[in-house]
Amino acid sequence: MKIMGILGSSRQGGNTEIMLDTALGEAKKNGVATDKISLSGQTIAPCDGCQVCADTGKCIIEDDAQEILDKMTASDGIIWATPVYFWSMTGQIKTLMDRTYALLNPKLQLANKVGGLITVAGARGCMNVANVFHQYFSYNHMFIAESATGYAREKGEIRQNAPSLNMAKEMARQMIALINAENRFPDEFDVPLLRFVKNKYSS
Repeated sequence: MKIMGILGSSRQGGNTEIMLDTALGEAKKNGVATDKISLSGQTIAPCDGCQVCADTGKCIIEDDAQEILDKMTASDGIIWATPVYFWSMTGQIKTLMDRTYALLNPKLQLANKVGGLITVAGARGCMNVANVFHQYFSYNHMFIAESATGYAREKGEIRQNAPSLNMAKEMARQMIALINAENRFPDEFDVPLLRFVKNKYSS
């Protein structure tokens, strides 16, 4: 079993990274292999909408996203961790999310994995981000652990927020339980529902 964490904060050792490290540390404590990818300093270009991946299932843009996508498909659980900027995720996280479009083809390559989310806001916006990710997890036919939220402004301030750190720990334990449950979408539904309906009912 492997759980990977994707860190979308450029502030090293910041509140989001502290929460992600807490979750991954709990997973390790429970005997799970972990991997952490920081998007800071990575070269990840935006999706250019070329649609080549619709036929191949592979993105043709050669940059650091290629290795990350491979690690995502090799993991059983994926934790996305982002601070909240203007009621949304960071640009780094959104750019990578867009590049995972390639993993929708030829069938859902992230299906049956478990998704986790960590958000840290100064005051508000965590639910806005969670709504987007819940749609993303659902569209990819992933199973969803409850998200862990934190509220902090100054670097390291989240260390004083025991409930948020405990949420990160318990989210990791939830993910492990969901992975162990071996839930699966029916094999018939191995593509997004819109595509499934188009294929089934097109004349």
